[in-house]
Amino acid sequence: MIRAAALAGALSIGLAAMRLPAQAGEEAHAHWTVTTTDPKAQALFDRGLAMLYAFDVGEARVAFGQAAQRDPDLAMAYWGMAEADTIDINEPSTPEGEKRGRAAVGKARAHESHASAEERALIAAIVKRYAKGSKQEKFARYADELRAFAKTNRDEPNALVVTGFAIYTAEAELLDAKDALTPKAREMLDDLDRALVLEPTNLGAHHLRIHLLENAKRAKEAVPDADALSSYTYPPGESHLPHMAGHIWTRTGDFDRLIADNQEAVANDRAWFALGDGPGQQYMRTYHDHDLDFVLYGLTTVGRDDDARALAKDEDAGMRATLALRLHDNAAVLADPSASDFQRAVAAARSGDAVKARAALAKIEVTDPVRRDLVDAALALRAKDLEAGAAAYARAYGKTKTSYPGDPKTYWATPVGEGYGAALLSAAKPAEAEAVFTAELLRFPNDPRLEWGLAEALTAQHKDDAAPRAAYHAHWKGSADLTLDRLG
Repeated sequence: MIRAAALAGALSIGLAAMRLPAQAGEEAHAHWTVTTTDPKAQALFDRGLAMLYAFDVGEARVAFGQAAQRDPDLAMAYWGMAEADTIDINEPSTPEGEKRGRAAVGKARAHESHASAEERALIAAIVKRYAKGSKQEKFARYADELRAFAKTNRDEPNALVVTGFAIYTAEAELLDAKDALTPKAREMLDDLDRALVLEPTNLGAHHLRIHLLENAKRAKEAVPDADALSSYTYPPGESHLPHMAGHIWTRTGDFDRLIADNQEAVANDRAWFALGDGPGQQYMRTYHDHDLDFVLYGLTTVGRDDDARALAKDEDAGMRATLALRLHDNAAVLADPSASDFQRAVAAARSGDAVKARAALAKIEVTDPVRRDLVDAALALRAKDLEAGAAAYARAYGKTKTSYPGDPKTYWATPVGEGYGAALLSAAKPAEAEAVFTAELLRFPNDPRLEWGLAEALTAQHKDDAAPRAAYHAHWKGSADLTLDRLG
């Protein structure tokens, strides 16, 4: 068993290494040959497929619906409409989507006599997805049906990719106690690799492979996937695909590419929203903030604060409040009516207003203890209770240091590890600070804030700080050098 697992892992790495990114500037596309004699219906189906893979499922439903209007006997168009309320791993099920999906499944079954054997099998699988039961039961049944199908049908890359998304959504845990892929996760990775052998440019396979390998703490193996998604140009509405490359650049420390790819995603969003406010635009507004998060995280990490402000000024006030918190502009946070209770609590604590901080803190959900720890840390540090500040950060760090993805997505405006290292330096515990900054640089390489913190910790111990100091100067783009109070 160990030898088989090792061989599978080696094969996966080998396949990834053989894949080449697209030619720079090549337009992204998706294609799945379905049973229709109408070229326009096929093109609309392919547009729906591309939007599925870009998680713009609102627009996917529109495109599949248009394909069904062109060819009412195209059973896979109705399958696509049902899959649109299934594939997004972040929000695979809503009450409205369940109703839409059941209706679409009924239409797919009504027209399945016109479908191929493979298409009928896929329709049968999605019937199980929308049958009665709990959400967990529905998605488990769907994944099991597709897994059985994929074991004997290995020649259609998109069917393998859809199977992968179904497994990912159905499984609560894809890693075992030793952080190794579970058998179903290995099966999913094998399916994705097979899909990319058949179709090296498959957008969905690259997208899902990034998610899987990032969460498996094997992000470097997904660099070819990030390269591929980064190399294309995308029509409006597909912003989530260039964004996905940024998930890997946060892990490899390539901040220039992180920023550039997500700036492309933000521009794509803006072009998309300018076209109207249909289902596709409405759906993508949530992901737009995610794209912005990545750009602002990257810009502020390397010290390009003015560029971050310029980007945020055209966005909603909530995003500007998030940026102000990252830049320690506490007055701006407190003056912003759109700031969250957490943002207000941290800004008030940093400003020395314990009453206002505690009032805001009382409104924070008790289910989010990390945010409470961060407010406690800010209060203690402002009061010069350095031991208590470090202790509060230690509690937050203990809850997040093994989480993955971790800081860039959730706590980038108040980074936990960075702040903990700074608190330890303030508390005259440079050896402990060195350990924290070193560990964080393993998770987030080339981060100049962490490099500066590590250099300061080494200097305080009269150790050689030349390597992290040089790395900091190479990566920091700020107009002024960092200071301890700018961390965390």
